[in-house]
Amino acid sequence: TLGKTRSEEPKRLWREKAAMIVPLVIFFMLGALVDTSPIHDGETIHASAYFGLVVARVVLMTAAIGFFGQAILRQFPVAFDRWGWLVGLLGAVIWIAVCSLDLERSIARSAGMADDWLPQREGVNPFTTYTSGAELAFFLAFRFALLAICVPIAEELFLRGFVMRAFEVENWTELPLAQIGRTGLFIGTLYGVATHPGECVAAALWFSLVSLLMVKTGKFWNCVIAHAVTNLILGLYVCVSGNWQLW
Repeated sequence: TLGKTRSEEPKRLWREKAAMIVPLVIFFMLGALVDTSPIHDGETIHASAYFGLVVARVVLMTAAIGFFGQAILRQFPVAFDRWGWLVGLLGAVIWIAVCSLDLERSIARSAGMADDWLPQREGVNPFTTYTSGAELAFFLAFRFALLAICVPIAEELFLRGFVMRAFEVENWTELPLAQIGRTGLFIGTLYGVATHPGECVAAALWFSLVSLLMVKTGKFWNCVIAHAVTNLILGLYVCVSGNWQLW
């Protein structure tokens, strides 16, 4: 029995590490593999390819999260409180306000720099891209599932479960989130800025806020809830306001 336990330990450790990484890797790999470039003049995107990309991401990321479910829950048992919801709401207000002020470009211009190097996301208006009622409804359902469920879980697993802990200690799967130090916290904010260069000020504030939530409560699922609430509110705001570059 002891020999069997020792032989199973590397496998368990591999699954716990892979659980933190694989779901988000799927997101980026599919984005690299699926070409959504327009196929007709005047189009902003290859509509069917984009629809397929969104569906594939939801299906495969959900499958990966389910496959690694036990490994995830061993490291992060389900526990959350009201702070996750409150921080998510505050984070959405901050993100929308900062992006509305266009602070990134204002800062660049004030510093005498050109602002054309700041990228923007692909602004896809689903209400003009998908004209069929059923097609539009299905797209929005999958798009919001990706935005408010799959991405929050996958990105929080990758960032707080892997990256921030791995910069602190070698045996990072054993490090409690509340014990992540200054290096890990800095890396968490830097990650947010690097992955959202066009919204770097909003990203720096939001990722720092959620890291504070992580340290104060030590609850991984608070971070997921905060991420999900912010993304859900942001998605609804985009649909109402038409600021599709934030989509």
